[in-house]
Amino acid sequence: MEETRPTDRRDHRFLRYYAKGLLQLGPAGRRWYGFRYTPEDWQRLELYGATVKGGASTVAMMSGAIIFILIAAAVIGLLFVPAMILLYPDPSKTSALVFLSCLFATALLTIGIGYPIALDAGGWIADKLAGDMPIEINQADRLLVTKVRHQIWRMIGILCGVGVPASMILVIYDIDLGPVVRTIKPIAYAVMALVMALSAWRNSRSKA
Repeated sequence: MEETRPTDRRDHRFLRYYAKGLLQLGPAGRRWYGFRYTPEDWQRLELYGATVKGGASTVAMMSGAIIFILIAAAVIGLLFVPAMILLYPDPSKTSALVFLSCLFATALLTIGIGYPIALDAGGWIADKLAGDMPIEINQADRLLVTKVRHQIWRMIGILCGVGVPASMILVIYDIDLGPVVRTIKPIAYAVMALVMALSAWRNSRSKA
């Protein structure tokens, strides 16, 4: 029997609710770029995700979303806004590069740190209300948790690394993407709704 670690409970909860979120997406959850897993990883994810029932999943999702919003508000209110006031008491003299860099750094902290905390806290609340189903965590599971956390940080790092120079180009050349955004937004929403509907339909067929 492997020796338990202080972080095993947290990792166990993280895997259960992260895996449940992937499985709820159906086939689409298995084809996320930057979030690829081996067949062995999927065996463990399916095992962990299956322990989360519908009610617990809803509680975890809703409470996790609320906690994430609170974390984002705290980071913006306690870090981003005071930093900008300290650097530029006169808002009219604010540097676009500094502003965008601070903004994307805030996003990096909020999502990279806040998302795992919110997911864990939401799972903790759900477990208190709906109960937990213990699974003996092993070294492969610990490595899988580390892999997922690295994937999250990598995704946010890429987005922020691309976002700053891309935003600077828009500012320097005074490019207005308003019409493009207004056109793409309903298309993106429609595609997301279609993917979710197809995933739900495939899940219902697979269970039949």
